[in-house]
Amino acid sequence: MRPSLIAFSLLITAQAFALSEKEIQGFIDEAIKAGGGEVMIPPGTHLITKGLVIKDAKKLRLVGYDKEASILKLPPLAFAESAEAASVGATRLALRRSQNLAVGMRLHLECDGELDAFTQKPKPFQIAFVKELSPDAVVLRDPLKFPVPSSTTIRDSQAANLIEVRGASEGVTIEKLTLDGGRTPADPPERGHAQLCGIFATGAYSYEKGPTAPRVKGVRVTRCIIQNCFGRGVAFYSVEDSAVDDCTVMDCNDEAVDLDHFTQKTLVQHNHFARCNVGVELNDANDCAVLFNEMRDCGIGVNLWRWCKIPDPNERNSIEGNTIARTPGNARQ
Repeated sequence: MRPSLIAFSLLITAQAFALSEKEIQGFIDEAIKAGGGEVMIPPGTHLITKGLVIKDAKKLRLVGYDKEASILKLPPLAFAESAEAASVGATRLALRRSQNLAVGMRLHLECDGELDAFTQKPKPFQIAFVKELSPDAVVLRDPLKFPVPSSTTIRDSQAANLIEVRGASEGVTIEKLTLDGGRTPADPPERGHAQLCGIFATGAYSYEKGPTAPRVKGVRVTRCIIQNCFGRGVAFYSVEDSAVDDCTVMDCNDEAVDLDHFTQKTLVQHNHFARCNVGVELNDANDCAVLFNEMRDCGIGVNLWRWCKIPDPNERNSIEGNTIARTPGNARQ
């Protein structure tokens, strides 16, 4: 008989052991159903393949026994690289290298695809499904609608984020955990963007209208180590009154912390960022503060830019007291 959520917290000892993703998600769901509570992650490395989802949660705390010992980790990257060009109508892609692809997998082919309705430019990807696999090729379920150049990167389009916070969530704290994206030095420099992140929190929004439902509120990420992510360490979309503080984020192919579309009143303070593509990014964010962080060996320190054309984004942000060292790009861009 499995212990209850409360009993589980009381049974934690210093001995490391691994929980299944299903067990951890079950404890989270139990806390959400109860209207709040604490889920403690014991010491050990816990493999997360589909991603933990925190949806419509109130006053939920996901906390490790020890931030260096309580580890949530994504599996190795599923990817491939095309060995030669393929034309429209082809169903076979020759591969130069591949790992962890599977029959039925939905693929992201990183080359021009269909026209994007918002930008009126080709999307930088097209979608395909795996029908068959061999050591040097993948057979697609459907013929290609657009050409695929040689050396095109191919990856799992449904690769998980370690933790997602969604819906009408309020008061979610993630604390004293190591979140490991599974990236190794042998992997390609793939940027996961909105996938393969340590923490991805988002409310509903559209580029044209802004938030289309209440923002996710009160997410706090504190005293965590976030490392080896292909995507962002922490990404907030349409989030408010939230914070990332006293964390270490390192060795990520994308931003250490991203305050993205329609995020507001969010604090990034007293963190250490190292060897990430960008330390902190603000894109269409308002009334946010980036204060007293240390950013070392990042491609860019703080990056501000605008994507949506509706009025108001990118106003009243404060960037003060940060240490930005050994960056090959701009300290503030």
